[in-house]
Amino acid sequence: MINTELFPYEQFGVRLEIKSENRICWFKDEVDLQKHLDRYKLDKRTIKVDYRDAEPAKSGKTNKTKVRQGTGKSSGRSSSGSRGSTKKLDSTGTPSRTRKPKSK
Repeated sequence: MINTELFPYEQFGVRLEIKSENRICWFKDEVDLQKHLDRYKLDKRTIKVDYRDAEPAKSGKTNKTKVRQGTGKSSGRSSSGSRGSTKKLDSTGTPSRTRKPKSK
């Protein structure tokens, strides 16, 4: 039986109680809870976490993109090769390329 006093919102299955601040937060899943804990650097000794289903909620989120590890040789430039060029439409509607002035 789910205690509706602890979990008044059906879609939020994770409850965080911050004892030192007398504050309660609800989260959809463990990932959102962990983001909150990391963001506010909460101490594990001053919080209490409850789960509506008596176990951590599985996240529906997946990290589809991975951060690419670079070689550390970043020059701060894009690799497009079109150094400072822009496209403009002339009066006939065809694009023409012009160069931006170099800034020093």
